[in-house]
Amino acid sequence: MTKPLILSLPFLLFSPNILADNHQAPEEAKRAQTVADVIERPGVLTPKGQFGVEASLNYSQNSSNKVNIIGYTVLPTLIIGRIEVSDSDRTTITAGLTGRYGLTNDTEIEIRLPFVYRNDQISVRPIQDGAADETINSDLDGGGLGDIEFAIRHQFNFETTPYWVGSLRIKSDTGKSPYDIDVDPRTNALKDAPTGSGFWSIEPGISMIYPTDPAVLFASASYIYNFKDDVDFDGQSAEIDLGDTISLGAGLGFAINPDLSLSIGFSHQTILKSKVDGRTDDEAKLLQLDSMTFGVNYAFSPTSSVNISAQAGLTEDTPDFQLNVRVPFSF
Repeated sequence: MTKPLILSLPFLLFSPNILADNHQAPEEAKRAQTVADVIERPGVLTPKGQFGVEASLNYSQNSSNKVNIIGYTVLPTLIIGRIEVSDSDRTTITAGLTGRYGLTNDTEIEIRLPFVYRNDQISVRPIQDGAADETINSDLDGGGLGDIEFAIRHQFNFETTPYWVGSLRIKSDTGKSPYDIDVDPRTNALKDAPTGSGFWSIEPGISMIYPTDPAVLFASASYIYNFKDDVDFDGQSAEIDLGDTISLGAGLGFAINPDLSLSIGFSHQTILKSKVDGRTDDEAKLLQLDSMTFGVNYAFSPTSSVNISAQAGLTEDTPDFQLNVRVPFSF
């Protein structure tokens, strides 16, 4: 069964209309699309002249505990200033609507509209005295339109494996920037919830798909470049250069039956240090974000499916838990 599936994958994944007269196409096409759809559609490009729409919902939960030293040290064991312990819980819900159009059988364009809701609960307490009434609690929530994204993807090969897909994604700054929001001096937290990064960015990437029935191996790599911009702080302007991001990922999709498939994947992100006016702050640090994802995909028909995935953070700065639900369909 491996050979027929592998031979048909180039057509089933990227040009399903070509096999419309093949009696075995419907079942195998459904299965091939199901396996590949688990990995966020790399290689499953929209056929020429057709539209695709995807509704998505993402839930993210993250908590952190930090000790802040507000002051300076005289000796390694002597601290002058104030020591604070802060606990924060952040919940983010993002509803997205994505539209795709096939320019050719090997090239598609995409636009994504995200709507973000965010709730932050922050508690700050000086540890010099443990009085309960000294604890400062802050609860903020808000939402709105996030950063609109545009993308183009191109399938490089059809006849040989592995299949390669290149992409270019552009993220705008339509969301509410954190640099436009006042800071609460009591908790050092924002007074309102941002819905965007505040900067434009561009992300070239490459994805690989290697089918080996009944599984599909996949891997991807990308680089996010953030454009510099001037930001006002208390009437003073500063040039902010957010740290770029290097992303790597790999995993396995496995077909249980023609309708159902499972996946497991690992992703890694390295976020480089940010700069202010061309200089790196002494407190800036390199961030390493690792996560493990488990997904399940069920195909209702050859043109529609539902994908549910859960992601667990493996490092300190990664969100603790994320749940994603995607419902793509084409017409």
